[in-house]
Amino acid sequence: MMNIGTVEEREYCCHIHVAYLDPEIFLRILNHPLRRRILHTLSLLTLERPVSKKELARSLRIPYTKLLFQLNNQLKGLWKVESERKKRGAREELIMPAERNAVYVMLGSDATLYVIDPLANIFGKLKTGTRCRECPTDQWERCFAILNRNECFMFNPEDKRRLEKLLLINGCSPPFTPMDYILACSALRSLEGTPCVAKIPHEECRFMFKMKSTLNRGLKASQKTS
Repeated sequence: MMNIGTVEEREYCCHIHVAYLDPEIFLRILNHPLRRRILHTLSLLTLERPVSKKELARSLRIPYTKLLFQLNNQLKGLWKVESERKKRGAREELIMPAERNAVYVMLGSDATLYVIDPLANIFGKLKTGTRCRECPTDQWERCFAILNRNECFMFNPEDKRRLEKLLLINGCSPPFTPMDYILACSALRSLEGTPCVAKIPHEECRFMFKMKSTLNRGLKASQKTS
């Protein structure tokens, strides 16, 4: 993966890491509701800080041992230990996704594009939609203006035709969203072994604002019930 920048950049920017995921691991997640819930909840809870495995288990309302089995056996490589803290004389690991705001793609048969976007809680074929679909078109234009300054997304006419052909094959209809282009670009570049990283300031990303609001509402609700 590419370097995701300084602490200051991570604080104020939305880095979308798009990477190709091994088909075996991909299908292991797509076909398992609990693994999808774990990845989504972990991505949401760690928007601002890492969490302990016990905190994650409580949020999921599942036994701690059940969570450990999934993390250590089925989701290995998709999370990491960010730091440790002492608690009651023992060391407690604080974890987060292996890459903050990661989105994974897989090209299946007949050029079918599959997507795992844990933060957006999207798991399935590209035609089911992306995180950008809820944003108004004027928001798309602002995001395109930012992405067009990124060398990874400076397409020549032939590249753009290839991307749009892949999107049409996958049931996407024009106008295509920024995320449509990001995912299609990543799928094609993955054949070359090149990951894509899109960086958009938080104040320009309505989706990230919505996710932070969802997190804050959840935290307030948990405080009232604790």
